[in-house]
Amino acid sequence: MHVITSSRPGGRTRPTTFGVGRLVRRLERERRNWIVPDGPELPTEQAWRAGIAEGLRLAAVAVRKGF
Repeated sequence: MHVITSSRPGGRTRPTTFGVGRLVRRLERERRNWIVPDGPELPTEQAWRAGIAEGLRLAAVAVRKGF
């Protein structure tokens, strides 16, 4: 994996990895797939599917922020 450092305000540096954009796009695509139901759903199944989609959204936000 390639790692470069980028300067941040205040003199701090953090490693920036290549391929983060691709990972975020993949997470977004998977999230959209989880949102769409295949057919009639039970309420618990709908809630579970929404939870998975929210987890994928939070993962994409964390990757963008660099956590």
